Amino acid sequence: MLTNAVMPPADRLPPPPEVPVRSPTAAVAGEVEVRVPGLPGNPELEARIHVPAGAKRLVVLCHPHPLYGGSMHSPVPLAIAKILAEKAPSTVGWARFNFRGVGASAGSYDEGKGEVDDALTILAHIRRAAPASPTTLCGHSFGSAVALRAAAADGRVDRVLLISPSARLFDLSDAVKNVSATTVITIFIGDRDELCDVDDARVLAREIGAEIRVFEGNDHHFLKSRRALAEAALPVIAPEVVRP
Repeated sequence: MLTNAVMPPADRLPPPPEVPVRSPTAAVAGEVEVRVPGLPGNPELEARIHVPAGAKRLVVLCHPHPLYGGSMHSPVPLAIAKILAEKAPSTVGWARFNFRGVGASAGSYDEGKGEVDDALTILAHIRRAAPASPTTLCGHSFGSAVALRAAAADGRVDRVLLISPSARLFDLSDAVKNVSATTVITIFIGDRDELCDVDDARVLAREIGAEIRVFEGNDHHFLKSRRALAEAALPVIAPEVVRP
């Protein structure tokens, strides 16, 4: 577990609202709502999971910043879960989950340290259902920082998708140094992203050997077309869908 990873000071982000506004609860076909016991010393987590028999790939989706309204129902992770349910329900397993302190997940926000353990908790849980399946970590914004850190800590994740990775806001230097050289990493960024400059994303891509795709006309939250984002993500996070 990554117990010494520290996110940057809060003053590098705008002040969070006193009461975050979260997306409404949304169900995706095939998902089962579960409570996942935390790793030793960590809280129980709320999750929605789908794992078909004989799954060829497992995908864990990490949501945006908890203090700013992020949850497993946030639009980007939700759009990706929906495309998986539509295009690959019999071949891909996935998990959406709430970080500690969000929704019905126990605990409280832990500045990115405990959230990495949360991702590792869900990763271990979903692997028990399909231990032979390769795994992908996919995160949006704050969730991308958590996903990269969790991949570095786990060592067995073979694909990572970082969507709108706010390299200016989240120190990823430890993950950059420790992520496996065999892990395939991809970055999606909008050319109008207000929190992650495209040049910063290109620097990060060079540091970690990632492929980068710039989406024209899209902001940090991909308001232009989350459906197009999810469709583009599908072959990245689950290549088995298009390649037997």
